[in-house]
Amino acid sequence: MRNQVTPPISTVARVQRGASNATADVGKTRQIHKKGEVNISAYFPSEVKASLRMIQAKTGNNVKECLAEALPDLFRKYNVPVSAELEKGR
Repeated sequence: MRNQVTPPISTVARVQRGASNATADVGKTRQIHKKGEVNISAYFPSEVKASLRMIQAKTGNNVKECLAEALPDLFRKYNVPVSAELEKGR
């Protein structure tokens, strides 16, 4: 008994509720990206975020739209191809 690992409470609760209730939560996960997309993120000083928020306020664009506008300029600067068209929107 000493070496036995106790499963997390949420797992125990699902088993106790039965299989039908345990799978009920599966469909409730929120999709945060479209198929074929990947997350690209980085940490910057808070001033960078403030500037980005100002651009958002002026344009009405979200962060993804702002970056989709800026990245092609960066790619052109360094003469690298963009394999997929950057879409505006969510």
